[in-house]
Parts: sequence; structure tokens; C-alpha cells
Amino acid sequence: MTELWIVRHGQTVFNVEDRVQGMANSALTAQGVAEATALGRGLGQAGVRFDAAYSSDLSRALDTARHVLVNAGQADLPLTLDAGLREENYGRFEGQLTNDFAQTLFGLPDFAAALRTHQISLAQIADATRAANADQTPNRAEDNAMVTQRFDAALRQLAGDQAGRLLVVTHGTVVLMWLRRLGFDTRGQDMLHNASVTRVRFDGQTFTVTDFDDLTYVNTGKEA
Repeated sequence: MTELWIVRHGQTVFNVEDRVQGMANSALTAQGVAEATALGRGLGQAGVRFDAAYSSDLSRALDTARHVLVNAGQADLPLTLDAGLREENYGRFEGQLTNDFAQTLFGLPDFAAALRTHQISLAQIADATRAANADQTPNRAEDNAMVTQRFDAALRQLAGDQAGRLLVVTHGTVVLMWLRRLGFDTRGQDMLHNASVTRVRFDGQTFTVTDFDDLTYVNTGKEA
């Protein structure tokens, strides 16, 4: 049995500025570093030890993973980077203000309203993003199927290569889209909390979610 401890990166500059991140690099803020540090401390205090560590190769995930491992007392654990764990690719919209993005795709002036009031799903946004990049050569934007298949394949590969408890530092939207692909009820969330933990067991064929968007370790680490 393999247990994946899937972590969203800490807060970034683009998070604060409400910009589309995707595969664009955006640095952790001071708060983001503090969140990753607290998560590591909380894991260390709880006696959580990882057998292997993986991260998206985007800087915000990589930096988060390093802070987590150092503060969990596992700085010597090798960290494997995997491009399959990256966030969704938004093509030409990356770096754009999210409200401008919503206006272009759906004619709505507020991205949050597009998600919550108009109940536009993350899958619909991905599909519309891919279509809106059709004039780009090549079209690097990903639709829902492309994102979730890529991420699922990456997780199956690393879980098949390494048994035990695995740290996997990645991104919020891709995790939520993948969980919905599995049929897991994400309770209508359109965003994971920064540095939250979602635990998933893998028996070689099936993924089973045991904890979702858990901030217990971050909160414990902040109190240290």
C-alpha cells in the first residue's frame, strides 16, 4: 500500500495579486514560506516520516517542498521533480488578472463570481481555456481531460515506483480536478488552502481519499 500526502504549495505573489498562475513561475511570499515552514514543523512534531518526496518542477512547489522537508527533519531525503505534477496550462492567459480572464472567457467581470455565483466548474474553465487558445501555435493550453490524465498518470507512475508514505507537493486546481475525476466529493470547493494536506491511498489500481484539504499540521506547526 502506498500513501500519498498531497500538498498544495504555499502562498505566492500571483495568489496575492489574483493572477492566473498555471505553469508560470511565481515566487512564494513571506506568508507562503511561513506556511510551508509550519507544515514541516507540524509533520515533524507528529512524527510523520516520508519514504520518498516528489514535487512539481515549478518553483513555488519546489520551494515549498524544500521548506517542508527541512522543518520536518528530513532535509537529507532526496526530492524528485516531476513535470507531470504541474498546474494546468492556461496558455496565453497565464499571468493575467483573474477578473480579466473571466471577462474574456465568460463575459463575467468577476472570477470569484464566475465560480460561485454562476457555478462554472473548474472543468468548464479548462475546456473554455483550451478553446480560447485555439489561435495559438502550438496551443499549449490544457482542457479538463488533458490535465487530469496527465496528473493521474504521474501519480500512478510514482506510486508504482515507490511504496510507503510519499510527500507530493503540487498545485491546487489540478488536485481538485483530479479528485473530481476520481468521483470524490470536493464539497463544492474551487480552491485548496495553501500548504494543506490531502491524503490518498493507492493499492496498485485504485485511489482512496482519506483526508481532504487538511490544515491540522500547518496549524500545529504555527503554534510551535
